[in-house]
Amino acid sequence: MPLTIAMSNDSYPFQFVDENNQPSGLLVDIWLEWSKQTNTQVVFKPSNWEASLTDLEMGVADVHIGMAKTTTRENQYEFAEKIASVNSFLYINYQLPQAQSFADIIPYKIGVVKGAAQIAILKRLQPKLTFSYFDNRSELIKAVINEEVFVFVGLEGFLRQSQINNIISVNFPVENRKLISALSISPAVQKGSNRLAALISKGFNEIEPEVIESHQRRWLGNLRYQNDIVIAMQAGVEPFADIGSDGLPHGLLVDIWKLWSEKTGLPIRFVAGSMKQSIDNIKRGIADVHLGYPESTSMQTGLNRTHTIYRVASRLFSFEKPLQSLEELKGKVVAVSPTSPYLPELVDALPDSDIRYYHSVDSMIEAAKSGEISAFVAASAWTQHYLLLNHSWEQFHQYIDLEFKTDLFVLNRGSEQGFAQRVAAGFSLISQGELATIERKWMLNPEDRIYKNTQGLINLTPVQQRLIEEVGTVKVGYLRNWQPMEYLQEGQYAGINSDIVNIIADELSLTVETQVFDEWQNLLDALISGEVDMAGSVAKTPEREFQLSFTDSYWPAPWGLVTSFNNVNVFSLDDLKGQRVAVVEGYHIIGQLMREHPRLKLILVPDSQAGLKAVEQGKADVFIDKVVNLSRNLRNDKFSSLKMSMLVGFAQQRSHFGVHHSKKELLPLINAVLANIDSTRQQEIHQKWVSQTVEFGRDEYENKLKISIVAFSILTLVIFMALLVIRRLRKEVALRIEAENKMAHFAKHDALTQLPNRMLIEDRLEQAILLHARDTAQFAVIFIDLDGFKLINDKFGHQVGDKFLIHVSEVLANSIRRSDTVGRLGGDEFVIILNNIKDLKSVYDVTENLLSSLSTPFVINDQTVSASASIGIAVYPKDGDCIDALLKTADKQMYRAKNAGGRAYRST
Repeated sequence: MPLTIAMSNDSYPFQFVDENNQPSGLLVDIWLEWSKQTNTQVVFKPSNWEASLTDLEMGVADVHIGMAKTTTRENQYEFAEKIASVNSFLYINYQLPQAQSFADIIPYKIGVVKGAAQIAILKRLQPKLTFSYFDNRSELIKAVINEEVFVFVGLEGFLRQSQINNIISVNFPVENRKLISALSISPAVQKGSNRLAALISKGFNEIEPEVIESHQRRWLGNLRYQNDIVIAMQAGVEPFADIGSDGLPHGLLVDIWKLWSEKTGLPIRFVAGSMKQSIDNIKRGIADVHLGYPESTSMQTGLNRTHTIYRVASRLFSFEKPLQSLEELKGKVVAVSPTSPYLPELVDALPDSDIRYYHSVDSMIEAAKSGEISAFVAASAWTQHYLLLNHSWEQFHQYIDLEFKTDLFVLNRGSEQGFAQRVAAGFSLISQGELATIERKWMLNPEDRIYKNTQGLINLTPVQQRLIEEVGTVKVGYLRNWQPMEYLQEGQYAGINSDIVNIIADELSLTVETQVFDEWQNLLDALISGEVDMAGSVAKTPEREFQLSFTDSYWPAPWGLVTSFNNVNVFSLDDLKGQRVAVVEGYHIIGQLMREHPRLKLILVPDSQAGLKAVEQGKADVFIDKVVNLSRNLRNDKFSSLKMSMLVGFAQQRSHFGVHHSKKELLPLINAVLANIDSTRQQEIHQKWVSQTVEFGRDEYENKLKISIVAFSILTLVIFMALLVIRRLRKEVALRIEAENKMAHFAKHDALTQLPNRMLIEDRLEQAILLHARDTAQFAVIFIDLDGFKLINDKFGHQVGDKFLIHVSEVLANSIRRSDTVGRLGGDEFVIILNNIKDLKSVYDVTENLLSSLSTPFVINDQTVSASASIGIAVYPKDGDCIDALLKTADKQMYRAKNAGGRAYRST
């Protein structure tokens, strides 16, 4: 017999009925785990809260899914052990004074769902409190939104609809909420059913804690808005969209949206109509987005372009006789729709033809049959489908050599930018292979298909595909002998960088040509001049950023040094004073070495092999290069007298691709590919090209210590010498551990200011969103751009500029609370995260204090300077509920402040 479980149909996110009329929520998922663990079938019986209690009392249900355990209920039911816990609050409207005690709430009626556990708790805390009772939470929230209720009872967690969530967070701020109690949620059975309660507890105790935690993260650790997304669509445009004989929408765009729904977990429904009706439905708020609309200069809707969902090809059609060339249309009549976005291109392609306008494809088809026109231009796939249905397929011929592309856009209301971001993010989850599968189903003519049938790392939109086509061939430069990063092998580009380039080329369908260079400096010069478009392992420095564009980092590139065995203790540049140091000509660290370590005697060599030979032959004391290159080259027997060490202080370096400015439009796409090369793929590449890796962990060096002791014992060295070696090796271990710690720190902190970098800022933002969403609270993102920083660099030099940035970072850090975050995005841009803000005025107060503190003059190298900034403000969730939306809004507001003359702040 199945176990019947009574539950509420409206207590999101714990127990509720979803849009498909199915039981859902945290407690439902936990009970389903119990069902699997105990091999017991369960049946859920949803109803309103009071009815769910009655079902248990009357024996209609065997167990209640979960309720708060109170003194009153303990007299009514037997309880199993706790399966969840949640805090319960009084939400108090911002228009009311803050409540210091529950007695301050006496003048106001408290909105609450009938039968809620909090009623008894509140009456016990303050007997004079009064209540307004509602049958379910939906009715309660409706009264709250309509300002019929100014105080209400609610659990922590998320409201189902993002729009309501935003209203609650603004009108019922965190500081106005008062904790009622922490509630333990436990399954309940009828009084006297102790055996069943024990059986239930035993099943839950056997479930792994990680399984329960995963469900809690799903429901309580992420935003999950469950309201329908309503999609406006135009009917009668197969194969893109239409209403079938079953009355349901179908078509290529419909299937893409259904896949979007699967990927995001958000339910969708379609509202069909004419082209005009579909646009009006969005403007009037009947629908949230448009399925896919051919907006252009001649067909502007005033709506926001959220995403490019498809690209349609339009071609020439002729009746009975196929066209051999466009010359045949000279002096002839060619029909086209007057709203076609490609109309100017058509006129340019057929300057000697008479262009005539028709308002529908069927009228053009009839005109072609009657001889009124010689050809017409229309959407290829739609026209072929129409001709097929009307048994005219064989009578009309396409002219393939003239083609016009029209993008179809997902549209939404411009005021809903946060929603637009979520929609676009959902499409990014769909792969090219999945889109190709849908396309093959609906597009009979391969010439009309735009998606490649591959499972790639990223999904290219039609606009991005067109950009790649316009870029053309990309020339990649590499070094002849720089193993394992890149080298010439049997006439082909080889090495780690070659694999990364191949991944980029495959994912973006780029055409790549390669050019080999003998020396690094020559390759760098060719990249700067534009002789080649791209090169790997280029360090991103302030000087080079004026000459080149850079991708995000893609490969760790710690620095090491090579010495002879009689210099085993060299780990730091401070140990090299007065020594001859070989470096490959063109490496960016040469300037740094000259500035910071003037006592070094630098020897420039053309490549890695020359550097190793210089040390091996005694022409240099030390050679500095990337660890991965040194590791590979030291396997050569002719360098057996050399030893490699990590170079502390330079270990945080990472590789970038340098890109010539003429190809910088590819950077976002290349970065997207690089970001999706996971650690497993990187490890495969590493193992392929570097069979001997460099390990510098604690355990290995402890092992080396033991091996060294044994070796010296075998060699019968005196105990004193063995202990000396142990001491040196322990020092080596400590130095390497220190290097690892530094690398971990520098991965998430700005090297100059030691503030959190972009990676750590985004991590803090993600945590802030989760925390404040759970508490329906607000936080602010402050985007700071320094005014006139370039002038300081130009006038006083980069050294003063660096000290200026350090001073600014200290001022910003001292101007905020310890619970807030200040970080540096790069250059002269900083971001501050202000947690748990009361209102926008409190953010303004902080911002004004920042401007005042920055303007205080200070001295650097005997130069008196002061700072000024343009500041943009975004508030969660009003200005966005994801990282990108908040940063973009704050950045946009910063530019408003900048355009107003600087030393100002702006918000929405």
